[in-house]
Amino acid sequence: MKRVHFDSKGPVKWHYFFWQPWGCGGCLWRSILFMVLLAIFLFLLSQFRQCTDDSVDATLPDRPVSEVIPPINDEDIIDEGGRQVVANRLNVLFDSETGQAEYEQWCNRFHELYPGDEYRILFYDPNTKLMSIEVPAERRVEIMEALPGQIPDIPFMVFDESVMETGETPNDPVFRNAGHAYYFDMMKIPDAWNITMGSNDVTVAVVDSYFDLENVEFASTEIVEPYSVANGNSDVSLPSDYNAQRPNPVYAHGSMVAGMALGATGNGRSSAGVAPRCRFMPVSLGHRFGCLAMLQGILYAINKRAQVINISAGLAFTEEVAGWPVEQQIAAAGTELLAQENVWHYVYDMAQRNYVTLVWAAGNEDVFTALDASKRGDNIIKVSSVDATMHKADFSNFGNFADRQIYESTVSAPGVQVPGIVPGTEGYMLVDGTSFSSPIVAGTVGLMKSVDPTLNTEEIISILKNTGLPVTGSTTIGPIVQTGPAVEAVYNTVSDFAAVKNSITRGSGDRYKFCMLGYLDIADSTALPPIVTVELEPTSANRGRLLYSSNRENLTPVDAAYTAAANGNDIVLTVSAAAGDGEMSFGAARITLSADDAGKALVSGVDADWFHHGTPFFIKANS
Repeated sequence: MKRVHFDSKGPVKWHYFFWQPWGCGGCLWRSILFMVLLAIFLFLLSQFRQCTDDSVDATLPDRPVSEVIPPINDEDIIDEGGRQVVANRLNVLFDSETGQAEYEQWCNRFHELYPGDEYRILFYDPNTKLMSIEVPAERRVEIMEALPGQIPDIPFMVFDESVMETGETPNDPVFRNAGHAYYFDMMKIPDAWNITMGSNDVTVAVVDSYFDLENVEFASTEIVEPYSVANGNSDVSLPSDYNAQRPNPVYAHGSMVAGMALGATGNGRSSAGVAPRCRFMPVSLGHRFGCLAMLQGILYAINKRAQVINISAGLAFTEEVAGWPVEQQIAAAGTELLAQENVWHYVYDMAQRNYVTLVWAAGNEDVFTALDASKRGDNIIKVSSVDATMHKADFSNFGNFADRQIYESTVSAPGVQVPGIVPGTEGYMLVDGTSFSSPIVAGTVGLMKSVDPTLNTEEIISILKNTGLPVTGSTTIGPIVQTGPAVEAVYNTVSDFAAVKNSITRGSGDRYKFCMLGYLDIADSTALPPIVTVELEPTSANRGRLLYSSNRENLTPVDAAYTAAANGNDIVLTVSAAAGDGEMSFGAARITLSADDAGKALVSGVDADWFHHGTPFFIKANS
C-alpha cells in the first residue's frame, strides 16, 4: 500500500527527506544512493585538502634551498650607522647540536609566522648551521628582534647581513726591491726557523678572496680542503678577467695574504712565508661578501680541522665614523651590533674548545677596532700595523687604553711596504695594510702550534705579549710580535728527555703531556669530531698509565696501563687497550720515546692500528 503524508496544507509527495522511508524498496535504494553521494563528497573533499596541502608543502623545509650563499646585490645595500648592511636579508646561526628535525620545525614555524612570498629561506648548511632568509626591507629590524621570542624552543641567533671587505691599500708594484724583507729581522723570524719551519700536522686556513694555487710560492706547500663559499665547491681560483699585468687588488688579496703566512722560503723567487711547512687550507669568499659568507668560511675551516685561521677582512666604516671622537667610538662599540657580537662570541668559544686560534686584521680606518663586532673579545688575536721604524702605521686601527682597562688590539706586526706575491707571476709588490700584518702573525702562531698544538689561544696571546716589543710612540696598539722569541718560549716548555726517562724508570709520579691532538672518528660527518689529548703518568718503576681525555664534557677520560723498557737510547712503552664509553676506546700500542738533537723529549714512533697522527711530536711537563 502506498503511504501518503500530510502537512498543514494537505497531502504532499516530497515532504520528508529522501532518506526517510517510502516503502521497503525505496528505503534500500535511497540508502544506497546516499552512501554513493557521501563517498563522492568525501573523495572531493580529500582532493581539495590535498591541493591545499600541496601549496603549503612548497614552503616546507624539504623544498630545496641554495647550497651556496646567495650573492649580495648592490641595490640591496644601505648605509646604517656608519656601516653597510643588506636591507632585505637576515642571517641565522643555530646551535651546533641542532639536527634536521629541529631545522624543519624551525622552518615550519617561520612559514606559519611569515607566510607571504616575500619571506624566503635562501640558504642553509647543515654542517655550519648557518641560514640566510629574505624579508621585506621595511620589516628587517622588527623581524630580527621578534624571531627569537617567536620560536623559543629551538636555540638560534639572528643578525644582520653586514657587508665586509678585505681592506687592503696596495701601492704601485715595486719588483725585486732589495729592502723588502725588513720585517724578517725585526721579528727575528730566522731564529724561529732554527727550531721549526712548520709541521704538516698543523693546518693554517686563510679565509680571503681568491687564490693562485699554481703560484711558484705554493709549489711545495701541502694544500688541503680548498673551498669556495661563493661557488660551493673546491674552485678557489681567480676570476677569468684577472690581469696579472694590472692586478685587481681585491682579486690578488688572498694570494698575497696566503703567501706571507705560508709561501715557500729559500726558492729564490718572490718573497717568503713565515710557516712554509705548515699545511694550507684556502677558503675563498669571492670579491663581494657579507658576514654570513665570512662565518661560513670560518666554520668550514673549524669543521675541517684547521688549527689556525687568518681573516684579513672586516667591516668598513664611513668617513663620518672615522671622524667621531674616540669616546664616541668606544661608546658605540659597547651599544651597537650586539646581535652580531653574540654570534661571533659563540663561534670564538667553539674555536677555543677545538684548539683553533683565529687571527684577525684590525682594520685600516684608524678607528677603534671594536667598532667591528667580529673583533670584540679576548679569545682571538687582533693584529694592528707598524712601519719599519716600529711606529704605529697611520692607517692602523687601534684599541688599547690601559687607564680604562680596554685592550682591543692584541698585538702588532709590520704592515707598511711589505712584499705580497702577485698572482700569475713570480714577482711581488709592496703593499700596506693590517691585512698583511695579520698573516705574519698567523704564520707565527702556526710555528708555535707546530711545537705544541695543545696551546690554546689564551696561552698563545700571553706568550706573544710577553715576548713582544713595545711600539714606538704609541700605547694604543699591542706589542710587536717577535716570532723567534715566541717560538723559543714554546720550545722551552718541552721537557728534557733525560728528565722524562728518569721519571719513567723511577716511577716519580710526575705527569707529562704529549704535544699532539688526536681526532676521533665519528659517524656523523656534519658534527665536529671529539679531540683527544694524552698524558703520561709514571706510577712505579717502569710502570704507569696513559690518560686519554677529550674536549667533550660527555666523554669520560680513559686510563691505559703501560710497561716501559729501554731500547738503546730510547724507551719503548707497551700500552694496554683502554675501553671507554662510545668513541673513547683505544687499542694496544707501542710508543717509542726519544731525544731530539737538543736533548728534548719527543715521541718518535707509535705502532697502533687506531693511531692516525704523524710523528715525531714533543712531550712537556704538565703544569
